[in-house]
Amino acid sequence: MKSFIIASILFIATSGAGKRIGFGVGQTIGEHLLTPSLFTMRITIGKSFVIAPEVNFRYGSSDAGIDSIKTSTFGMGLESNLYYSLVKKEKTKFYGIGGIGFESSTEVREWYEHEYHPDTLVIKVEHTTSTSSQGLNLGLGLEHFLTNNLSLFISSLSNIKRTSEKIKEEKKGDTETMRDTSGFLFDFQNLKCCIYLIWYL
Repeated sequence: MKSFIIASILFIATSGAGKRIGFGVGQTIGEHLLTPSLFTMRITIGKSFVIAPEVNFRYGSSDAGIDSIKTSTFGMGLESNLYYSLVKKEKTKFYGIGGIGFESSTEVREWYEHEYHPDTLVIKVEHTTSTSSQGLNLGLGLEHFLTNNLSLFISSLSNIKRTSEKIKEEKKGDTETMRDTSGFLFDFQNLKCCIYLIWYL
């Protein structure tokens, strides 16, 4: 799926089909707005359609000194959505959105513990959770042009996706798989709302 999305983006971007091309940054609403994690393009096709490839990533780390637990997370996603203009009024457009996407993330937690008895040697434990998903996006978007070239875009997406999760624990040089699951998720309640600033060339 990743190869298909990348090939589609490159084909559209080099075919000259779009009359206007935009570039933008954004953030999922509810996260820190001063650290944008979404990077997107807008490629217009005719009067009603827009192709919107997007890359997103996130990284975080924490160190709980009291419990001696270190946690680090990294995630990256790639998607390509098709926007269809449902309503257009002056500088505002209302879109229906459909597309495909891929996302993967890894969380690593490290801590030290005594084995069997507090007086025994301290051993290091590393707990790794890896998740990945592939699916379809469905949603709505609203774009308002602040100037002829700059727009503010807000979208709300739900999805149908296949997810997999694997949890491993490494202790004393041995690795044990704690969980290895996969399944389908129909997520129409927990909407992902994003806000973007788009600059059109």
